[in-house]
Amino acid sequence: MNIAVVGAGTGGSKIIKTLSSISDVKVTIIIDKNMDAPGIALAKEMGIKYSDSLDDIEKEAPDLIIEATGIPAVSDELTKSYKNICEIINYKGAKLFMSLVEKNNHTLSRLNYQIAAVKEASSIVQTYLNQINNSIDNVHEVSNRLLEIANNSNNHIIESDKILQYVNKIAKQIKILGINANIESARAGEQGKGFSIVAKEVQNLADNSEISAKEINKILFMLSEEISKITDQLDSLKNYSMIQVEASKKATKAVEDLLEKAQV
Repeated sequence: MNIAVVGAGTGGSKIIKTLSSISDVKVTIIIDKNMDAPGIALAKEMGIKYSDSLDDIEKEAPDLIIEATGIPAVSDELTKSYKNICEIINYKGAKLFMSLVEKNNHTLSRLNYQIAAVKEASSIVQTYLNQINNSIDNVHEVSNRLLEIANNSNNHIIESDKILQYVNKIAKQIKILGINANIESARAGEQGKGFSIVAKEVQNLADNSEISAKEINKILFMLSEEISKITDQLDSLKNYSMIQVEASKKATKAVEDLLEKAQV
């Protein structure tokens, strides 16, 4: 449908904008005596023909003329010249149309506002969800570290057990040597030169026991360090969990704000 708009003021401009957004409608010409009217500037911008003469309407063969000036003389002239050629909407009809246009523009503005709010909220939610996902990845990494540390601790414990078994073996040997020494002492009386050999052996065993004890202390110290690392990693795990909780709260708040804006 081809439409001519007479009157390029504020109301006429709104009509032009609305009609131009309809696919089956084409504004073919805009008429106004004032070439500085906003509708004329809009026509220039949109590539629509414009004129200051009502006579130029006939050249465009419109199906409908919308009179948006509100001037009775203009309405009468249009009726006289074009009533048998096309349909004419006078100022009252144009005013009603403009009211509908304004309501439509308000609805579109509100819809655009809500769409922008949805996009903003979606972007915020996505950001926080990314934080949650990254935090989860960090939690997995920490878990793997804890597993590795636990394995190392277990290996140290196994080594400690071996050393303790050796120490126990030494203790048994020392005990047996002590018994033998007592027996020999009873037999030899003052002639117990062999006790020097036994004493030396006992000393050697004692030395070995001391070395083993030091090894145990060393391993226990290493275990203490590993346990400390586990504690640190658990603290990190706790912090990551807090990040997840806070991010979830923010995501929930963003959704609540979105719902609130949608009700405006």
